[in-house]
Amino acid sequence: MIAVLILNPFHTVQSGYVGVLTDFGSVQDAPLEPGLHFAMPFYQRILSVSTQPQTNTSDETAATHDLQNVHTSVSVTFHIAPASAPGFYRDFRDFGTLGARIIVPTVSNDVKAITSSYNAEELITRRDEVDSKIRELVIKSLLPYHLTIEAVNIANFAFSEVYVQAIEAKQVAQQQALQAKYTLEQAEISSQEQVVKAKAAADAAVAQAQGEGQSLKITSQAQAEANVRLTASLSPQILQKAAIDKWDGTMPQYLSNGTPLPFIGSASQAVRP
Repeated sequence: MIAVLILNPFHTVQSGYVGVLTDFGSVQDAPLEPGLHFAMPFYQRILSVSTQPQTNTSDETAATHDLQNVHTSVSVTFHIAPASAPGFYRDFRDFGTLGARIIVPTVSNDVKAITSSYNAEELITRRDEVDSKIRELVIKSLLPYHLTIEAVNIANFAFSEVYVQAIEAKQVAQQQALQAKYTLEQAEISSQEQVVKAKAAADAAVAQAQGEGQSLKITSQAQAEANVRLTASLSPQILQKAAIDKWDGTMPQYLSNGTPLPFIGSASQAVRP
């Protein structure tokens, strides 16, 4: 009993872990599920490997296509699938070794490969595209190393203070240019509106003058035609009769020399009843 307790051939694999069995130091390919397992004393060992999510974060510095230094932080969240645990233990033993030997160098190379294809400004304007390409490349590069990648998160890109100031100055200049362009466009629109209003007023004045002229012409023509018809209709007899009809029967008291007596004409001009 004492020997059994001292040697203790039983090993419990906790939930969230898998067991890796070594036989004289050689890793066996079959993982051990959580639970109680037996290992032969002296030459067999059971080691637990976590299958829970792990996160490895590294700070990266890379150069853009236009040779601007950019800084970012990349976090890779992964776990070891149970079937991959023996291979993971055989190659790396622990997560610290995996991170130092594989994850950090891989992420660094992939970040540099992607950012070198973009100008510094494009890392901002095309951020989603850059993130997606880095994520895809990191996942592809880590596939051979017994990892199941859950997420790759890229922090905001940070540039040198000098470059940030240059970007801010450029943005200010662009905003000022846009404001100046807007002001000019508004002035042009206002000027065009004034021209349109002036032309409309001039056209209205011309139309009014033409209308008044045409109206006067028509009125004059009608009056002239009426005068012609009236003149044609007024014979001497009608005129004399009209004068008689208007006469009140009073003879003038004084007649100047040569003044004819009213309504006295020749016999041929007399109005016959």
